Amino acid sequence: MLFNKGNTRTPFLSMISGKTGYTNSVEFILGQEYASEEGDIPSISETASLNAPAPSYITRSQNTNVTQIFMDSVAISYAKKSNMGTLAGANLDGQSTNPQNELDFQVANKMRKLSRSLEKTFIMGTYNKATKDSEVNKTRGMNQAIVTNVIDAKGKTLDIWLINDLLIKIRDNKGDISNLVLWADTTSINQINGSAVEAGVEMGKAYSNEFGIQVRDILLPVGKVSLALGEFIPAGTVFAFNFDAIRPIEQPVPGKGNFFLEPLAKKGAGEQYQLFGQVGLDYGNELLHGKITGLSTTFEAPKGRKVIAVTETTVAETPTTPSTK
Repeated sequence: MLFNKGNTRTPFLSMISGKTGYTNSVEFILGQEYASEEGDIPSISETASLNAPAPSYITRSQNTNVTQIFMDSVAISYAKKSNMGTLAGANLDGQSTNPQNELDFQVANKMRKLSRSLEKTFIMGTYNKATKDSEVNKTRGMNQAIVTNVIDAKGKTLDIWLINDLLIKIRDNKGDISNLVLWADTTSINQINGSAVEAGVEMGKAYSNEFGIQVRDILLPVGKVSLALGEFIPAGTVFAFNFDAIRPIEQPVPGKGNFFLEPLAKKGAGEQYQLFGQVGLDYGNELLHGKITGLSTTFEAPKGRKVIAVTETTVAETPTTPSTK
């Protein structure tokens, strides 16, 4: 239920569904990072070739993240269980019936809440590794993870050229730009479409469905990027995610699994249960992703498609007025 495909209110979880990894340690490895040496044009004489060049060494660093605890509880009183036939409010024609099983209903809604908590954590979580039992482990989310491929828009309005610059930055830092998804809020989605109209940039004519999430392609000068509507995105920020590198890492409890429901000690006229799970985010190498920050949060509607008029002596840019027909 947590990684349910098609659950559009948790689009990030839907996109990483089916790729779960597992760990038996709070801390898990994201991968090893190292800088490859750039190629050059050799200049070696026959005499110089008689001696081997001085060796150089490539050093590696190991990056990690942690799992964190997610839990909630459910209580069902005997009075509630024995009163399931009572209608709330007026008995109107077409009213939905009460659930057949109150526990199932309560648990399902708690799982939806946990899903939303995971969605927010995976985007906005701030890292902390506990050094003692009374401290909290916190998994690092995507916003904090991306530190290299960052463009500060300094209050400018989002346009396709900023996105194009972000793709160039990711590529220059050895990232793969062939399968990126631009993760944006509603303001940025509208701004991107408006900017594409003005610049005459080709956009996919229809949305496609990726794991239940609608995405639309934009063809930029340096490559194609998909566009999707995300949740819990900081104001003035858009992300570029490589979902091939992103997956949840679960830490199951032996004999119980992960995100399990179990009864608590009996107390009073009712039953109480707890939901418990441990999970963290594996985003691979942060160089695979990028973000634009500091964007204007006010939508500016397009003024029409720009037409370039060229003569022998002048180059004039003339905006056209959008048709009202």
